[in-house]
Amino acid sequence: MSQSLKKWKEFLLDPTFGFRFLVGFSGTCYIDNEYFTDVIYRYSLSEAVEQGFAKSIEYVREDTSDSQDEKFQKIYDNHLQHKNYQYRKVKPLTILVTKDIADCKRLTEDLIAFLADKEGISKEEAEKKVLIVTSANEHQANTRELAHVDRKDNPREWITSVSMLTEGWDVQNVFQIVPHEERAFNSKLLIAQVLGRGLRVPDAYKGEKPEVIVFNHDAWSSRIKHLVDEVMEVEKRVVSYPIEKSANYHFILHHLDYTKTQVIEEYPQTKEYEFGKDPIKLISQAPALERETTYERVVSGDHRTKKTLVKYRMSTIEEVAEAIHYRFASIDLENEGETNYADKYSLDWLKRLIKESLLRVGENENQISEENRQRLYAAFGTLHRSTNQRVRYKITPAAIKKINTTERPQNSAGVGSIRKGFVTVFADEHSLETNDEEALKLLNEIRDDETLPRSAFDFVNNSYLFKTPLNVVLADHKPEREFVRHLIKPENSKAIEAWIKSVDQKFYDIEYSWRKGEHPIRGYFNPDFFIKKGDDILVIEIKGDEEIQDPSLENKGKYRDGKKHFETVNKQQSESHYFFHFLAPKDYDLFFRSLRDGNYATFVSRLDDALDINLE
Repeated sequence: MSQSLKKWKEFLLDPTFGFRFLVGFSGTCYIDNEYFTDVIYRYSLSEAVEQGFAKSIEYVREDTSDSQDEKFQKIYDNHLQHKNYQYRKVKPLTILVTKDIADCKRLTEDLIAFLADKEGISKEEAEKKVLIVTSANEHQANTRELAHVDRKDNPREWITSVSMLTEGWDVQNVFQIVPHEERAFNSKLLIAQVLGRGLRVPDAYKGEKPEVIVFNHDAWSSRIKHLVDEVMEVEKRVVSYPIEKSANYHFILHHLDYTKTQVIEEYPQTKEYEFGKDPIKLISQAPALERETTYERVVSGDHRTKKTLVKYRMSTIEEVAEAIHYRFASIDLENEGETNYADKYSLDWLKRLIKESLLRVGENENQISEENRQRLYAAFGTLHRSTNQRVRYKITPAAIKKINTTERPQNSAGVGSIRKGFVTVFADEHSLETNDEEALKLLNEIRDDETLPRSAFDFVNNSYLFKTPLNVVLADHKPEREFVRHLIKPENSKAIEAWIKSVDQKFYDIEYSWRKGEHPIRGYFNPDFFIKKGDDILVIEIKGDEEIQDPSLENKGKYRDGKKHFETVNKQQSESHYFFHFLAPKDYDLFFRSLRDGNYATFVSRLDDALDINLE
């Protein structure tokens, strides 16, 4: 394919033929997230949908899936609904998209195993229903099969693929697309390519309004919505990005490279725990539950909630007891007679203990859920072999790295969010000094639109008060809006050199941890604001006033780990000193007074105090 394109380009550019103009057609006019600069006519996907030339799109807005098996069951339920009810005139297809060939192979194997189990068929029969399409040599024949995969006499119902395939497809019967990882669906180019596989309308449904479901992970829904909306040209967006101003408001931030190292600890044999005194702590369980998924329709924003009966893998008491007893026998054999766990904890004894543990949570059936099975296995994890080792991971800060505010990624807000009062656009005269005519036109439209809420647009008449290196600042909730208004007050602006509003991710990521119930969770957050005052940097995370009275465990984790992070930054470099705070609107007046007076080194906000507890 690449050689053919090369030859074609050589032909077009050959001066022998003297072509004066070259005009191309493409449905994916993107390089990553950037639209081609030489487009002379654009027919948007939203127009194509409205005019019936492309399918409508639904994507996952909220989902409760907590395992791949549950997700597969919901995807399968959608597939059956398409096959047996909605689109019976054709053979509906579901496409699952991965980021690379290795992941595509693994996903294909998992899908085949799921289909074999779900439909009670052999692995060989399930394999006939799945077509893997990648650029690997071993899959070249599969790529050729795409030409007739739509036919009803073709057994393929499921296609697994890599997002960046160069081969063009002309498959019309795709009614469900599953981006398996975020990286398979995280740019406008990828979204345009992947959607292009599923937007064609089959001849049998011309004149109707068929839909394609994008079954994404709900954690990506907000980011996907923005990208899909832009690809579809559903709404105009105001974009915030770093610029050079007459006064230089850019500055340097110091970050840490974190190294995760594996540590193997050896420790002496502990005293053996006597089981049987108390039942093992289990949780309530069910062999099947109705689980909900909420879908949102692109363009209209309408949403619907669908319930799917999800079946869970269950084991019997006998199966679990035998597995545990086999482990005991293996340990005894390995320890060459130094232990006698298999005799001490006999198979009958294990069955009685498991049954009693189930009864304690109201379960009197001979069934054990996957989660309870793991709890039972873990309960006997204190029975160690004669040599005891424990592997743990230790995260240690390594070298300091510098980040210039010129590197801050761009972010954007849709006009719909501005119109609803969710976002405020702060701008000054520098915001209007742009060569982007569409961006300038949109800013002027927002500024002059009297139907918008008063909070939609805030123009800073004195640009010397707007000490940020951004073209515009987008404040996406009321506490942020109020904080920015404090920053541009003359008395406060006078006390600082510069400030920048961060983005949600991929600028200054700080790792943090917290516990949700019994489950430890790790994540990353980017502080909302960085304020430069001399050689000091004040780092601010904004929350609502309600957080003072009822602080969440997640924010307590962010405060604890953010505080540790900046303490380490201060120890490992001497160019700047960092002060980290959580602020709520009730804290603003006192915070800015301490900033003006130079007393911020000892400042503690109400929210700092509420979050500063020991979570260990």
